[in-house]
Amino acid sequence: MSSWQSTVTRHFQRAATTYANVSELQQASMNDLLAECRAQGLVLELGAGQCHLASAIAARLEVSSLVALDISEAMLRTAPPQAKVSRVVASALAIPLIDHSVDAIVSHFALHWCLAPAAVAAEMHRVIRRDGHVQLAIPLAGSLAPLHGEQGDGALLLPLNEWQQAFASRADSASPIPSSAWACEHDAVKTYTRHFHTASKWLSYLRAMGVTAKPKSQQSQSPQSGLAGKQGYQYLIKRLEQAAEPAGIPFTFKVWHAQFRAL
Repeated sequence: MSSWQSTVTRHFQRAATTYANVSELQQASMNDLLAECRAQGLVLELGAGQCHLASAIAARLEVSSLVALDISEAMLRTAPPQAKVSRVVASALAIPLIDHSVDAIVSHFALHWCLAPAAVAAEMHRVIRRDGHVQLAIPLAGSLAPLHGEQGDGALLLPLNEWQQAFASRADSASPIPSSAWACEHDAVKTYTRHFHTASKWLSYLRAMGVTAKPKSQQSQSPQSGLAGKQGYQYLIKRLEQAAEPAGIPFTFKVWHAQFRAL
């Protein structure tokens, strides 16, 4: 496991007991994914977390079984047992399944923690059968704008074009997957927002979701780069207060919802 993967794992181990109580934005996005999802047969979920999505999909008659994969054992342990769901602790960059062994892949609010979109797309293509369907929901740069700005400066989240390029079906693509590996059947960017009356509550919500992890390359940047230290904290409070709207300080996710078919 890389140092970055270890960092992400630690953050979500700590957030395992609080995440479910602060996930209404993710729930709204998950409902949209479920409405569009065509998964059937043997399904793989990447970044299953507490298995809310896994349980909903496994309950469908057309789904025979589901592999819930997550890098955090603590998150998976919080999930209640489900007859058709098996839980696996592993990374989306090294899926412990044989080639072309699953009928469908789903992932919701998870792949943005992988810093190599093309490598993730290649690993997904390795394990899915031909004509298998992939359903994704990935937060994008521009989310959490009061913290990082509209362009996501200093944020972990990647812009839309990097994810689209990772799944591009062009002969001149630099992706490690073969040309014409994916057919995009649908994609759209959707926005999910709630407001907070104080900056401290905004930051508490952020921490409870476990999304404050940063690669070492970003940890020593300007005060706004992290939540540690008095100066950095005061900077964040000021920036959040300046972003306030009549309804409060916006906490917004911009999410890429995409559906692909493996070729």
